[in-house]
Amino acid sequence: MDKKRIVIYILLFLATLAIATQGFTKIGLDGLIVPLIFTFAYFTTIFIIATAIKNNSIVDIGWGMGFVVGSWLTLMVTENPTVLSYIIVGFISVWGLRLSLRLLKRNYGKPEDFRYAQWRKEWGDKVVLIAFFRVFMVQGIINFIVGSASYTVIKYNEFSFDFAHQYLVYIALLIAFVGLFFEVVGDEQLRQHINKGSHKLLQSGLWSITRHPNYFGEILIWIGLYATGITLFFTGSVNPIYYIILVISPVLMTTVLVKISTPLLEENMKKYDAWEEYTKEVPMIFPWTKK
Repeated sequence: MDKKRIVIYILLFLATLAIATQGFTKIGLDGLIVPLIFTFAYFTTIFIIATAIKNNSIVDIGWGMGFVVGSWLTLMVTENPTVLSYIIVGFISVWGLRLSLRLLKRNYGKPEDFRYAQWRKEWGDKVVLIAFFRVFMVQGIINFIVGSASYTVIKYNEFSFDFAHQYLVYIALLIAFVGLFFEVVGDEQLRQHINKGSHKLLQSGLWSITRHPNYFGEILIWIGLYATGITLFFTGSVNPIYYIILVISPVLMTTVLVKISTPLLEENMKKYDAWEEYTKEVPMIFPWTKK
């Protein structure tokens, strides 16, 4: 592994640690150290299993559960959780558990996903070391950073039904639930389409307004969850600048989905005859926008 990449990993780790400790000011349980430690331990465990069975793509199955346990651990070390804390933990639990179980059911007994199989060929006899950092630790960092805004809201919010700005929280939660709707319904429509034995491209339902309704839904989910932190700006329980910085949570998830996940998936979708015409008529991610 080259020195430049090692320096990048060290800087990424330090940046992640800074987020967990609010700029190295909250090192103990009053920060987000607990979910951070868990996240790295969790993805290391998945790495050990993946190495044993020679299937690095199982990291995708464990992705959603990383947020579930991270949110519950945050709740457990929160002194005075509010109803909003429980709502967010419950929402993440439903979303994350559903995602991991769906991927487990879809991929159980199947060979390594084509993306990871290709990387395995490229990395050769160094696959174990490179995969540990470039697949598992990087995903661990991304997992924690994306979840950090929600963990912060769970731990520090002072929401109550007497709160003057409670309706802003309701709007934020509505955005998250709309995102969950797109993800769940989009996945179900695709499942039914596949079960019919059709080898044609799905272009109906939510798939007629966006080529990736599940990805669009996931973007909305993290935007909505971040927006619930509007309460933190009025209570002073967290430095406003710190929470503004945590906008990296939905921004990072959006970037990963739009710039990495979607292009990789669409490259594999080009095999369908109707694909070229479909891309001209239906936007990639955001519905009702031009291509």
